[in-house]
Amino acid sequence: MASSVHPLASSAFSTSGSSGLYDRARPTYPPTALSRIFAALQSLPSSTNGLNVVELGAGTGIFSRLLLRPPVDVTTDVQVAKLVAVEPSVGMRDGFRAGMQKIAVPVGEMGPAGPEVAQVVDGSFDRIPVIDGWADAVIIAQAFHWSHGHYDTALSSIARVLRPGAPLILLWNLEDREEAGHPWVGPVRDVYEAHEQGTPQYRLMLWKAIFDMPEFTENFNMKYEYKRMKWTVPTTDDGVVERVLSKSYITALGAGEKEKVESGVRGVLKDTAKTWIDEDGGVFEYPYATDLYIIRRK
Repeated sequence: MASSVHPLASSAFSTSGSSGLYDRARPTYPPTALSRIFAALQSLPSSTNGLNVVELGAGTGIFSRLLLRPPVDVTTDVQVAKLVAVEPSVGMRDGFRAGMQKIAVPVGEMGPAGPEVAQVVDGSFDRIPVIDGWADAVIIAQAFHWSHGHYDTALSSIARVLRPGAPLILLWNLEDREEAGHPWVGPVRDVYEAHEQGTPQYRLMLWKAIFDMPEFTENFNMKYEYKRMKWTVPTTDDGVVERVLSKSYITALGAGEKEKVESGVRGVLKDTAKTWIDEDGGVFEYPYATDLYIIRRK
């Protein structure tokens, strides 16, 4: 069976996942987004043990850890009985286990039958190893666009595992080049986006083709919740460089090309104004826009 994940993503993310670069360089998600997600989950009926959640393209578990160990500034009574993290990349699954160790959460590899709350398994958007109607929610953070060209089979597979009325939650972070006070973001993006190699990046919104597909209209409600949230994270020049190097199409470049990209990024950062948090320490704001979609199964 052909993979439903873009081949560049599978190979490059395995490298950045196993090395620790992806988990180190990528941001978390803002409390406002988490609060909305937990509110959607809290509205669901569940067993006394809690909810069954599938996370597709779970990567190194950046979102998974927030789900199982919410930040102190996010209040929720949601209990997860089982999280099945589906991830096709061996390196990312290694990173997932390493990340869960940081918060002392045991990880199994048996799926729903495993005794551990957190399970990480091989699979993909259209190859989800759980039974029909098992999931109280399917969550995809920073990943669904990588199923481009296979949205039809992905939607059918997601609909199969979701129980009626359960949400499909899509979440993305995007470096915000429009936010005033951060003029370096646009030029930095110009440096690395020149190497996208035709990959189906989220910013292109190609994934929105799903809303016109019969697999969507037959299985999901057309009315959905959407929210864009603006926020910033502290960073440094090195942090911005690592964020760029963690991008799949940059990870896949040869050493010489990576050096050129890094030089270009550092040149922009040197010559462009920043919003400082600690100028002496070299710490400044990195602006993000987080897009959240909550779509309900019919």
